[in-house]
Amino acid sequence: MTDPQPPPPTDRLDADDVEQHTCPKCDAQPGSPCRSRGGVVASAYHTRRFALVPRLKKALRVPTPADRGPGRRWRPGTPLPTPIDPDLPSADIRIGYARCSTLGQELDSQLDALSKHDIPRDKIFSEKISTRVRERPRLEEALRTAREVKTHAPHCRVIFTVYEMKRLGRDAAELTALADHLTAHGLVLEILAGPLPGIYDPTGPGKLLFAFFAAMAETERENIRESTLEGLDTERHSDYRDLLVTPP
Repeated sequence: MTDPQPPPPTDRLDADDVEQHTCPKCDAQPGSPCRSRGGVVASAYHTRRFALVPRLKKALRVPTPADRGPGRRWRPGTPLPTPIDPDLPSADIRIGYARCSTLGQELDSQLDALSKHDIPRDKIFSEKISTRVRERPRLEEALRTAREVKTHAPHCRVIFTVYEMKRLGRDAAELTALADHLTAHGLVLEILAGPLPGIYDPTGPGKLLFAFFAAMAETERENIRESTLEGLDTERHSDYRDLLVTPP
């Protein structure tokens, strides 16, 4: 896989620019969405706030993106990183994500692999949650942090790193959508292990290979699920037969 080309400026979210400013109406700090009087995330940014962004001054309404959770209980967002001097040489900034499906599984091997890849522990987001759960809070937090870092360090390459592709998900459509989301925001996807290690190339053969292995990961998940269900079914039948043959 090769390094992707940076996206055009039009891929920037309005919300990213709005949230660089403190809201004069609700006092939401940089890095946070606006809040309503009821204490939930507002469905749109307050006019006095988005008017601070020159290109949005004439806008009538700037909606709050779904990933900020409009309508949910408002909480302070991640503080924006200190802007980096544009005269400094560019560098790679990595954000790590680790996930396993159940509480009984361990995350240490993933965390160690990400740490050995020069990612500080405070820049690694981890959670124990199934891929069948669509809302994964720590994944959303990691993606948001990566977007904010890119906003304040546009000259740096911000790399979203996972140990294996299946840590992001095993649904081919979801994996492809996540990869496209990263590319659209100027972020780079990196996979450390598995059939497609290295930097994801969103163009040409790289995208086709990613889609292929994403489909394979989904197939693997379904096979594991079917095998598990068959094993449980066989165990139930075995227990039933034992009850029938056991003398009273």
